[in-house]
Amino acid sequence: SKLSKLTPEIPILCEEGEKLNIDVSAFWCVDPLDGTKEFIKRNGEFTVNIALIKNNRPIFGVIHVPVSNETYWGLEKKGSYFIDKNSNEIKINVSINPDSPLRIVASRSHPSIELTSCLNKIKNYELITVGSSLKFCLIAKGDADCYPRFGATSEWDTAAGEAIARFAGGTIVDLKNKPLRYNSCAKFINPNFIVSNNITNKEKILSTL
Repeated sequence: SKLSKLTPEIPILCEEGEKLNIDVSAFWCVDPLDGTKEFIKRNGEFTVNIALIKNNRPIFGVIHVPVSNETYWGLEKKGSYFIDKNSNEIKINVSINPDSPLRIVASRSHPSIELTSCLNKIKNYELITVGSSLKFCLIAKGDADCYPRFGATSEWDTAAGEAIARFAGGTIVDLKNKPLRYNSCAKFINPNFIVSNNITNKEKILSTL
């Protein structure tokens, strides 16, 4: 409702709302509760995701973590930022991390056979598991290097996180090495994808597939 008042001319896509026309050039993409299983488990790893999409790509994203009262946001041509519980704001960037092990972040509640197969081909890695869109935030903040995602995700699960990770210097592509595109299919389902802090680590994951 706040977004509708702020920008009444921009439609809103979310799981609970009406779906968009495929030819909409700009829209808000919202997930009011990302990480339902984490919410039910009461482990604090759930988020609120809000992104602004223009021409099928996120240009602005916000992820808020209600339990810790922390916020991540990213804006095209401005970068990405972290706001702690005391309202201190710092600019964040992906890690260079030239050393091993490769820090791979994965879903706490959605394991996959494909990920296990991928990890078996990488000799030196550290696995970090976390729920919701916080995985994108770990990449953006430099606390992880790669997030390979195998399995269904919806556009409202990834849009805000993609903006924050990309504008912090990261990259996100599908398994054909192509960027994700939003509102380009009727079901709003993403292909499998890889979020990475740099091209080298992205290619390392792709080479295992």
